[in-house]
Amino acid sequence: MAFKSLLIMCFFIIFASLLAPDVLDIWASTQKNDFRRDLAKEWSDSVGEISRNIKINEIREFSERLIEGSSSEELLEPLVKPVLTLNAESSSMQQEALDEKDIEVKETEEKSTQSSIENSTLLSPSSTTLLPPSSTTLSTATTAVTVTTTTTFVDSEPFIKARRKGTPEEPLRILAVGDSLMLDFQYGLERILEPRPDVKIEGRGALGFGFTVPHWDWEDDVIPDYNLMVGKVRPDVVVVMIGANEFQGYAIEGEDLESGSFRWSEVLTERAHDAISHWIAGGAYLYWYTTPKMSDPSYLTVDLNNIWDAVVSDWHPKAEMVDSMKVLGDEEGEFRWNMEMLDGSIIPLRKEHGVHFFEVGADGLSRQFEEILEKDGWLKDLMPVS
Repeated sequence: MAFKSLLIMCFFIIFASLLAPDVLDIWASTQKNDFRRDLAKEWSDSVGEISRNIKINEIREFSERLIEGSSSEELLEPLVKPVLTLNAESSSMQQEALDEKDIEVKETEEKSTQSSIENSTLLSPSSTTLLPPSSTTLSTATTAVTVTTTTTFVDSEPFIKARRKGTPEEPLRILAVGDSLMLDFQYGLERILEPRPDVKIEGRGALGFGFTVPHWDWEDDVIPDYNLMVGKVRPDVVVVMIGANEFQGYAIEGEDLESGSFRWSEVLTERAHDAISHWIAGGAYLYWYTTPKMSDPSYLTVDLNNIWDAVVSDWHPKAEMVDSMKVLGDEEGEFRWNMEMLDGSIIPLRKEHGVHFFEVGADGLSRQFEEILEKDGWLKDLMPVS
């Protein structure tokens, strides 16, 4: 019986290898840079040569083109990464201009004070009381500086959020994307938000997914999948939570990628920008939840959230960060295992490995998100007015 099971397993391994030699090559390149990678490369090269000789790959690609060609979903062009309007040089020049304006104001104050002293002496030589500087002169100078500063920085955020309010006739379309953390989160969204008639949730969290997880081919699988889901759902709002699998020290295309390294940050930054450009290609607004802090300090959530924050800041005012630890953390925003309920009872919040959260956490995050959507004008506040 065991021998039969072994034969069946070997058959499927060989068949799968022949069917997808390119995937096999990627898998081989992701192995640790030692004898394991050498053995995997030997296998992938041999099987890949056989597969290409009998043209299995071409047959599969032809079938995929037929399937994709029959799809009726609209493919949207990704957005171009925004260019920052204020760089270090322009900020420095602006600061110099403000410094010069401050000097002019101070000179005006000194001249005004000196003039007041002279006038006071001429009008009342015996008096030792000094008149205050002219308030009109100072007010005018200050107003000039204020107008210049206000004109330079214009926040257009109110014009981006809440392009429309969800209604029972046309519910707000929310696309939830990410890894297994989003799987936890999206079930809470379905429990808390989807019963509303003005909301429709499309949950696409993926178990084991990650921007640096090599088993997911970025260009051939992930990005096309994002294009298809955005074209199908046409979301008004995209909500993201990701990060559980970014700390494993993977190898991508033969390149070792250690968590916390400069190259790790670079890859995550590039792929986060790439993902956002597709998620909001149809005009959606993005809410990116921070990766929750975890019990194991080797999960570099602070480093990871610094990357997310920097990327999302570049997409402002089309996107913003939301702090998950306001719900999942303690009063200081630090990791906690349990949550105290209103009746004083203590219930588990995080699962035994200290990464994922139970339903109470998912529901708490979902209520937080509902409040944000109501505050930003996407949904009507259903709470009764007392």
